[in-house]
Amino acid sequence: MRREAVVLLLGLLWALDVGAQSPTPPNNAAPDNEMPAGSSIYSKPKPPVRLETREGRLVRPGDQVDANDALDEILDEFAADVARLGANRVSPILLERVQVSENMNPEFASILEARMVSAIYRAVNVRVVRCFECYATHAEVEDGAWVVRRGISRREDLQSLAKKYNAQVVLKASLTLHTAPNAMAFDVELVRADDSSIFFAEGYRVHPHTAMLYRSADKMQSREVRLKDLEDRVNARPRFNHAFHVGAMVIPTEGHPDGAIWTPYVAYRFTEAFGEDRTWRAGVTLAGVLNPTRLVGAIASGTLLTRLNAENVYSINCFGGGSVGFLLTGVQGNSPMLNAQLECVLAHRVTLQGSLGYLVPFQSSAESTYTIGGLSPQAGVAFTW
Repeated sequence: MRREAVVLLLGLLWALDVGAQSPTPPNNAAPDNEMPAGSSIYSKPKPPVRLETREGRLVRPGDQVDANDALDEILDEFAADVARLGANRVSPILLERVQVSENMNPEFASILEARMVSAIYRAVNVRVVRCFECYATHAEVEDGAWVVRRGISRREDLQSLAKKYNAQVVLKASLTLHTAPNAMAFDVELVRADDSSIFFAEGYRVHPHTAMLYRSADKMQSREVRLKDLEDRVNARPRFNHAFHVGAMVIPTEGHPDGAIWTPYVAYRFTEAFGEDRTWRAGVTLAGVLNPTRLVGAIASGTLLTRLNAENVYSINCFGGGSVGFLLTGVQGNSPMLNAQLECVLAHRVTLQGSLGYLVPFQSSAESTYTIGGLSPQAGVAFTW
């Protein structure tokens, strides 16, 4: 009896083990249209969650910019625009024509096409279809005349090709290289296949001096800015600039045992911008010098400054000029003072500035035997608004 129980227990354990190892049949059978074994499918990478682009973006700071870098920035900006349009509104895209200007190698058009399609695929999940008929030459007899056409020449041809390729829009692109001055322009156009209306059109430019990437719309905005400036001039609305300076100044002395006078100073400058591009500034500077043991006084002067470099929001902007005024001390004496000055705005508000002035020497007092004056260097920082 005990032996039969052991055999029965071993048989039960064996049955449970076999049942655990046997594969469980799937709940859902494979569909009839499943891809056969050995097949492969290529899936484009998914677009990023958030595509950030910035108009008017600097390609590279400096005096020169590589043309390949500039072209990459242009194509990425165009791809970002396609992503903003939406894949369901443009895909598939029928690539009709990509051309380059006459001063470029015609073979570069195929390279430009590949780089443009690659940029689009990186930005958005769309399909770009090559149009082989768009580059072909067609010949036929119409009303007894031999007619030769190249590419899409009629609306009916466009609609039939779009239906053949199942495309929503047709893409045309043109790259132009300017040499005087050096600049690059990329113009694109998306045309609806069903009604031949222009769905999207834009021009991208690279500024030859600042390497700034901007659009045709940005050019319109700059015209609006110039129109606003012209209206301000006609209506006599000035543009003022204010600055608050702090720093140190050295005034030479002759005959004094302590030598030159080192004194801190503070100043307020009020100027108005003028000129065709408002590159000049003219105004008044009021400053105070305070050395309790040696010299206490004020400086009042007229100031004239001009911009030394082209205006660029990405680089340091420098101004140079000078001022003419008087050092007013009251007790010790008054004397004229000339200054040549240089200042650079680091970003928008903080300014580094320095000057080299000449203070006409004068006697410190009627009873004194030493004089004050000479070449007077000065340096400091300023806050502008």
